[in-house]
Amino acid sequence: MKSARIIVWITMVFIFSSGIVAFIKASNVSQTNHRLQKEVQTYQTKLDRASTNISGYSPLLNNYMQEFLKFYLTYPNNTDDMDKRNQSLSAYYATNLITNDQAGKDNQTFNKAYLQSIYTQQGVKIAQYYVNYSVNNNPTSGYLNIPFKVKDSKFTVVSYPYFSNKIDPVGHIGKLQSKYSKDNQTTSVNLNNQVTDFTKSFLKKYAAAKTSDMKFIMANPQGLADNYKIVNIQNLRVYGTKSNPVVQCLLTLKRSDSDIEHSENVTLKLSKQQTTYFVDEFNHNIGGD
Repeated sequence: MKSARIIVWITMVFIFSSGIVAFIKASNVSQTNHRLQKEVQTYQTKLDRASTNISGYSPLLNNYMQEFLKFYLTYPNNTDDMDKRNQSLSAYYATNLITNDQAGKDNQTFNKAYLQSIYTQQGVKIAQYYVNYSVNNNPTSGYLNIPFKVKDSKFTVVSYPYFSNKIDPVGHIGKLQSKYSKDNQTTSVNLNNQVTDFTKSFLKKYAAAKTSDMKFIMANPQGLADNYKIVNIQNLRVYGTKSNPVVQCLLTLKRSDSDIEHSENVTLKLSKQQTTYFVDEFNHNIGGD
């Protein structure tokens, strides 16, 4: 009987210990599964943000952009038609983009457009179109970039379109740019004034100079070769540090051969160069994913 009791106690201790070990293992497995689920969800969220659910050419995207371009590249020279044009554009723009273009004496009409490329810049999907339009019946053309987002086969233009050179498919897209807020704005009046003065001077040179003339002041040179004039620089804000400030503003340009204007969002990432600054990055957006 004594041996039987010992065996029973040993068996009970074994069963109890096994239960504790099993419980600990189950808890560890549960925690591991929960952590893995969170990691998978995080990766999926990042993937969703980086993807537009389309690959290359999309007839649905092209149809949307063709309709948008018909309105965007049409500039009537009378107020009523311009108001109708602005109202039509508001259906395509994100809710925080304002459409209040004013009619002038010049007239612009849309002719045709071809999808050139779909690419990603600083986390934003952009459709580049080769566009042909006429200013006062004089045909002209260029490469227009349209930042957009898509979800459930619905598209939205999320930043003002801008003209640039034809996209070179060889190169690096770059890294995702963070959003900035009032908390990131510089509190130094001296730094703010220095960066503001540099930005205004740089943008004037950018509008007037050729791309080849900008290589001494920009990492990736761009220039509009005096095809556009600066009308206004608004909402200029300075972020970052003294050595590496960041500037964001709304740039309004006017064609040199007409009074037709358009606006572009601009972000400049700068680095201090003795008494001036160097433009490490020049992006036509205000950041974000």
